[in-house]
Amino acid sequence: MSHPGHIERIFVQCSPGLEGALEAECGVLGRARRTPGGVEVEGAPGLHAQAALTLRLAERILLRLLERPARSWAEVEAALRHVSLTGVAGPAAPLRIETTVRVSGAPPVGALPGLLGHLWNRDVERASADDDSDGVKLLLRVVDGSVSLSADAGGTLLHRRGWRQETSRAPLRETLAAGLLALAGHSPDAPVWDPVCGSGTLIIEAALIARRVAPGLGRSFAAETWPMAARVDWPGRRARLRAAVRTRAPAPVVGSDLNAGALGTARRNARRAGVLEDLRLERLDVAAVQPGALGPGLLVGNLPYGVRVDARGGLEAFDAALARTLAGPFHAWRRALLVDDPLRLPRAGGRPPDQVHQLVNGGIHVVLGVWEAGPG
Repeated sequence: MSHPGHIERIFVQCSPGLEGALEAECGVLGRARRTPGGVEVEGAPGLHAQAALTLRLAERILLRLLERPARSWAEVEAALRHVSLTGVAGPAAPLRIETTVRVSGAPPVGALPGLLGHLWNRDVERASADDDSDGVKLLLRVVDGSVSLSADAGGTLLHRRGWRQETSRAPLRETLAAGLLALAGHSPDAPVWDPVCGSGTLIIEAALIARRVAPGLGRSFAAETWPMAARVDWPGRRARLRAAVRTRAPAPVVGSDLNAGALGTARRNARRAGVLEDLRLERLDVAAVQPGALGPGLLVGNLPYGVRVDARGGLEAFDAALARTLAGPFHAWRRALLVDDPLRLPRAGGRPPDQVHQLVNGGIHVVLGVWEAGPG
């Protein structure tokens, strides 16, 4: 366990394709190194709390309790027998565990909770990644000749900021929305326009970033109930983050959509997030969007997918209309479009993108195209 003066190690999980952007975000917290599926970070004690409160792209924050080589189950068992859980679990706290075990001599997966309970003299139950039950959640991973045991600092997945209680038919996770903005080169001091804003996730995240509202301020975390929580000073960290919040977004954040019901959902979500006054919401078709004197800035959108949404007039007509808008009134804006098919990128963007990022949205493989701004 981490103690004052010791290095704390965490693993930060993210949606596939966001590892590079997350590594940059983690760089302010400590020494960060990307790996498939996330970023490993080393820093001062309390790192897990600061990460949970401030990282916008993170899905999970896992505090490392054990990391060492293990070539057999006997070596794994010896390491686990002496692991300390005192910082994350009181004597009576129930434990739930996720396991990924690939090592010679390992017992059946179903037997692992009982075996670990015997080693630690505690009740241990099986868990899954989206399990929100009470208790301390642990992750045991034995692969490639090493064993790691981690405690989940969040409890529930971190994209659940607390304000998005309604979604449209093609919802975008808050963490992925923040990732799109990061990959698109979003500047908090420049205008943002989402021409297909739906329930408002992208523009709400943009407004929260512009206001410097930490993503964890509106929710609680499992780690706040750990025995070590007092020395981590969660209240002090929250107070410092609240003091940094801006009273208003410094630049306009605009969302437009043809669906009046979606705009109503966006309005209610924005009110819960505390940024309704920072947004401008308009009922417009993509062919009618006009920035006027606004900008240039970033135009970003999660376009209708053929497998998720029946776009009015068909996707080809929709893409053609958007391409005309981008070539006309938004030609001086930076643009970023998320689509389900890479062949749609030059069609919707008017030309091939300057960058392409492979991502996953709700189990669907998607691509983000980014276009640099044209000449003013």
